[in-house]
Amino acid sequence: MKNEKIGLIGFGAIGQEVYKKISRKTIKGYNVIGVFSDDINLKKLPKKIKCKSFEELLKKKPTIIIEVASVEACKDYAEKVLKSKIDFVCLSVCSFADRNFFKRISNLVKKIKNKIYIPTGAIAGIDAISSASLSNELKYVKLIQRKPPKALLTVSESIKIKNEKVLLRSTARKICKEFPKNSNIAATLAMCGIGFDKTKVVVIADPKIKKNIAEIEALGKFGKLKVILENNPSKNPKTSRLTAMSIILSLNKRNVSFLSAF
Repeated sequence: MKNEKIGLIGFGAIGQEVYKKISRKTIKGYNVIGVFSDDINLKKLPKKIKCKSFEELLKKKPTIIIEVASVEACKDYAEKVLKSKIDFVCLSVCSFADRNFFKRISNLVKKIKNKIYIPTGAIAGIDAISSASLSNELKYVKLIQRKPPKALLTVSESIKIKNEKVLLRSTARKICKEFPKNSNIAATLAMCGIGFDKTKVVVIADPKIKKNIAEIEALGKFGKLKVILENNPSKNPKTSRLTAMSIILSLNKRNVSFLSAF
């Protein structure tokens, strides 16, 4: 049986859920050996697992590091992880909307054996979109994100929203810049589909809903695909409950790597 040593960067709602699933042996063959995070919740962890720095996490020699923190954390540590010959699972996919960062990572993964993985289990229909893209049959992709105002705005801003309001209608690249904590699904669709500048996205704040709703539409020579996801939020309203399980799926199957996504 494989014995993968897992390191976590970030320990918010998603990080805690991933840690819990692995610790309870929901999937076998994995063991969390270190967690590096500024989150106060780190106090709940056993002392031997807490890491005061990223360097301390590296010293524990993980075979996989999972980023569940932020766009900033992904940009800070992705290259260091890969250069340390460690596979990297990236939750903050919006990081790759930054052209320079995308180019650096893309060039790096072509030179090394280890890989960077993008969790896609929270997006139904992604296999069809990836397949159509690889065969050049994908012409149009649109995502409508509809979330409760508190998931998209500050408390003071959200209480002013009485009816649904379109906050932004643009490309995936612009959306990722404006809503980096809410738009990983847009980034993943862009990377697996027709790119950040061609993928259309609409972000809507709707006070009448409690779920995070994503409506995906894709058109091409293959035909038409339309998917509506109504995801229950995690403890963090910005992210869906299914997100943690998509990371577990990535560990089990390594379902989409950076190179195969683009």
